Amino acid sequence: MMTSVPAPSDSPVSDLLLDPSPDASRPGRVARGDAGILIADDSPVARRFAAKLLRDHGYRVEVALDGFDALGMVFAVNPDLLLLDSGMPRLDGFQTCALVKRAPGFADLPVIILSDCGGLYARVRAHLVGARSCLSRPFTADELLNAVAGALCDV
Repeated sequence: MMTSVPAPSDSPVSDLLLDPSPDASRPGRVARGDAGILIADDSPVARRFAAKLLRDHGYRVEVALDGFDALGMVFAVNPDLLLLDSGMPRLDGFQTCALVKRAPGFADLPVIILSDCGGLYARVRAHLVGARSCLSRPFTADELLNAVAGALCDV
């Protein structure tokens, strides 16, 4: 059963979703050096691994501690791609993806869900909330880089 957490209409989160900053328009295709990636993962080890790997390959990277922090940062950072851990506190990756996709100007933002519980259920759930793909842990550096490159090429 999929759970969703709608933001109450008087919350700061819903204010951001209903009235994003004017520069929240999505760019077209981006070159690797120009691509900005926002990573949200509650595991410091996973955040450091992904951030270092992507920076070493020429991407601009910002990190958030969980989905709620990512939701607040997405409007300020205006990333070209979101990498979201499926199992975070406050807002998990699926909930964060669904909320971001509903925000004006962010429906086409590519999202990759990083899932500890891989398999069909996680992939279907990721698809239902609008993610481009769902990468099951453990994954290799090459698998992450290929997923990121593929998602950015689809923009």
